[in-house]
Amino acid sequence: MATTGFWPVKNHLREVLAYADNPEKTTGPNALEFDLLQTLHYAADKQKTDDCVYVTALNCPKQKAYESMMTTKRRYGKMGGNVAYHGFQSFREGEVTADQALAIGRETAKRMWGDKYEVLIAVHQNTDNLHCHFVINSVSFKTGEKFKNKIADHIRFREISDAVCQEYDKSVLKDAPFFGGEKGAYWLHKDGKLTRRDMVKADAQRALSVSVKYADFFMNLRRLGYEVDERRLSVRAPEWERNIRLSSVGITPEFIENEFHRHLSSMEWYAYYRVHFIPKPRTTPLEDILKDLEREIHYTKSGVGVLIGAAFLIIAMLLKAAAENAKNTPLSPTMRMEMQRVKDYLSDYHYLNDNRIQTTDELKSAISDTKDMIAVLEAERQGIRNRIRRATPEERLHLKENAKAVTAKITPLRTHLKRLQRIYDKSDYVYKMIETEQKLERRTARNRERSR
Repeated sequence: MATTGFWPVKNHLREVLAYADNPEKTTGPNALEFDLLQTLHYAADKQKTDDCVYVTALNCPKQKAYESMMTTKRRYGKMGGNVAYHGFQSFREGEVTADQALAIGRETAKRMWGDKYEVLIAVHQNTDNLHCHFVINSVSFKTGEKFKNKIADHIRFREISDAVCQEYDKSVLKDAPFFGGEKGAYWLHKDGKLTRRDMVKADAQRALSVSVKYADFFMNLRRLGYEVDERRLSVRAPEWERNIRLSSVGITPEFIENEFHRHLSSMEWYAYYRVHFIPKPRTTPLEDILKDLEREIHYTKSGVGVLIGAAFLIIAMLLKAAAENAKNTPLSPTMRMEMQRVKDYLSDYHYLNDNRIQTTDELKSAISDTKDMIAVLEAERQGIRNRIRRATPEERLHLKENAKAVTAKITPLRTHLKRLQRIYDKSDYVYKMIETEQKLERRTARNRERSR
């Protein structure tokens, strides 16, 4: 019965490979007394393999996995972003031997990634239950395509693992519901932030807490900015691609009916309703901010939207207004999800301002220029490293210091590039949030005028 999972790695590739290929975890107790360095560099040939070491690889030599993966990245010019993916396959205690775990892990990796990606596979024996670690290059050696890391990939990984385990007569979790969560949910929760499902659940509970019938419940959800599918009991914010069923966040028809009944039979509920009912939105904080910043906003020649720095400032001001006054709460669920990130938006605005970047074109140009500077320095450093191979011991020491000096110049540039790229990647999302919130405010204003 194997459990599975994998996650992106954003730090150095060498570190995660070293963790997976750790001799203290991949070797049995009897093998640790041997030369560890020799053990790690054993040949893939079966006759040369120490039976107590459980490391193998797909599409690359295991003793040169790092070099092979980096060569693939350089070939396709994809050095940034997620450098790899780190997966695991953990077995029930006592159910598999290390040999079986390695065979199952290798076959699972082969079916999952073997046609396109380089993979290091290692069995760790340092816990009661044996488990495989997988380090997958984020760039395909075959096509240069980066691994997408979709929820469907996590489901497929578990399905493949279950199939392989059954072929080896090992148990699987039958009919167990897959919970991959929303992409990045673990890290959002770790930072105290909300996912879409978290937001839907909180809003649905709030709407239900002041309702005694479905008509009230649906009206309250719409006042919170959702489009409601009454028949399927699902909701969607205007900019979301898919609806989220309320039952998937615990708001089932039975739960809803029970809440209605409880409210109707409680005199205390009516007092609660008078204080906590959800009113029709009557304020337009975004429109007010746009008017206040009118002189600072300039539209692009194509008329697409405001300048990128101003866009981040607008979001920050709107979220700050909401934090200071509940009446200014954004209408869009997506915008309300961002209320915990007001400091991030202010920081991004100041970063753009400090670097004199105003438009999306200027941001793209800054990213391109930074990449060029890094490439020049990397070429200079590689030239120094090439000379080290043929240098005398005295010259080698001096050249190594020169290489370190070049690295010291590259490091801040990489940090700068990462920040600029993150802001650029988020810019479309920021524009769409502003556009959605503006539409909701204007629609609310029109409805208010009609009711008058």
